[in-house]
Amino acid sequence: EGERVLIIGAGGGVGSHTCQIMRRQQRASYIVGVSLTPDRLLQDPLNYNEAINYSEKDIFSMNKFKDDPFDVVVDLAGGSWLRLMKDYSDNKSIVKPSSEGGRYLTLTPDEAIFEAHTLMSILKPYLLIPLWRALKSRLWGRCRLPKYTYAHSLAMERSHLTRTMNMAKDGSTLKAVIDSREGRPFPFTTKGVRKA
Repeated sequence: EGERVLIIGAGGGVGSHTCQIMRRQQRASYIVGVSLTPDRLLQDPLNYNEAINYSEKDIFSMNKFKDDPFDVVVDLAGGSWLRLMKDYSDNKSIVKPSSEGGRYLTLTPDEAIFEAHTLMSILKPYLLIPLWRALKSRLWGRCRLPKYTYAHSLAMERSHLTRTMNMAKDGSTLKAVIDSREGRPFPFTTKGVRKA
């Protein structure tokens, strides 16, 4: 049986590909997506089991997920770890602890924008904080926290990219999802990039 997975930031390119890959490779049996536009998450080719609009519902306070927590949380929006820490202090969270196989994966720091005036201000969000969280969640916090992973780059070898491109090439495993809302997709111009 596959795992229960929550993808925060599910409506973007990475979220849509993550869902499809997990589903096709039978890694997940139940996938919940969190997005501002949840309706499109329930349609082909994504087919999330459940989609939640983050502007209407707080995923972290939903009792049905606290009673049956996720095995994996993929945070593509950033900042959810801080909320999970608060929930663990209240002894009930939406993701299992590391000792029960719970994992938390993020691709972004807690805040999207930071000021880089010193070397320490650069190292802190990208190295020191993630390293501290990874150690804490794997050592003395195993019984309370999910295993923290901050993946911000791939190895230099190309096998990941080659595998992903082959999935997209055959068209059955990985399909592009085009945002069909008005004015989308944005043109690849200075104005379009600013608007995006």
